[in-house]
Amino acid sequence: MNTIVNDIKQKALSLGFSACGITDCAPIDEKVTEAFDSRLTLHNNTCLPYLNNYKEKRFHPQQLMPEAKSIIIVLANYHQSNTQKSRYKFAQYALGNDYHTIIKTKLKALQTYIEEIEPKSVNRYFVDSAPVMEKYLATRAGLGWIGKNSLLNTENGSFQFIGSIFTSLALPIDEPFAKNPCKNCHLCMSACPTGAIVEDCHIDTEKCFSYQSIENKGDIDNTLDFSTEYVYGCDLCQIACPYNQHIPSTTWVEMQSNPKIIEKTDADWEELTEEEFLTTFHHSAVKRIGYNKLKNNILYIKNRINNH
Repeated sequence: MNTIVNDIKQKALSLGFSACGITDCAPIDEKVTEAFDSRLTLHNNTCLPYLNNYKEKRFHPQQLMPEAKSIIIVLANYHQSNTQKSRYKFAQYALGNDYHTIIKTKLKALQTYIEEIEPKSVNRYFVDSAPVMEKYLATRAGLGWIGKNSLLNTENGSFQFIGSIFTSLALPIDEPFAKNPCKNCHLCMSACPTGAIVEDCHIDTEKCFSYQSIENKGDIDNTLDFSTEYVYGCDLCQIACPYNQHIPSTTWVEMQSNPKIIEKTDADWEELTEEEFLTTFHHSAVKRIGYNKLKNNILYIKNRINNH
């Protein structure tokens, strides 16, 4: 099996994934599930209601695929080094094509490879589309640790997408990532303009600008002073992290910055039409929030900047 594991990991790297690790299908640690539930309770289950769905499957990975014996976790670097011309900023993950489509295509190729070398195996891939606790499983697969900002961090930074393949193969598992390099560092917490990172690995969702600009279907909460120029998502806590200071940019062409996004000026965004929105974000994750939400976000940031 060690030979098969090495072959799978080499194939993952050859497809462009930045790392690959393997864990088992054991239930999620009780401390993790308790923290998950307490976060939902804190927000009265209203901010991210979908997290209440399929919790049994979320906490017991094997329920997603009864035949599964191992979980293959892969990471994909999406870091962008290009400068956005406008003061209206987009989170780096949204500057290229929609990561769901990109990662699914790569995972399908990896799954096909596994089925070629092990034809009797049963496999199923996931990327941000099922109740999979990807960050936790990635730590269990030895790929990194959960930072104070609740994101998966690695020695190659936190600008990483996570994908998984559940397999019926009983593969040797990797040692969990045991260190906590963030222990005495609070830079991500200090960088958050609203103090949304309230303690280790815990986010006050309503204060987080990523939530307000994407998941909140209404207007951005005017009672919060978001000292930011982001109009979609937010990278401030990641930019502050020492592990993100000297990392390479993504090598995947599909993830690289779309000139239609990074070359637009302030006036271009302020005068954006719905037709231009659809053209600009045709292949982007930004499309899902819709034209009106983005325009409202831009107006919010414009007014905040003009009033300060």
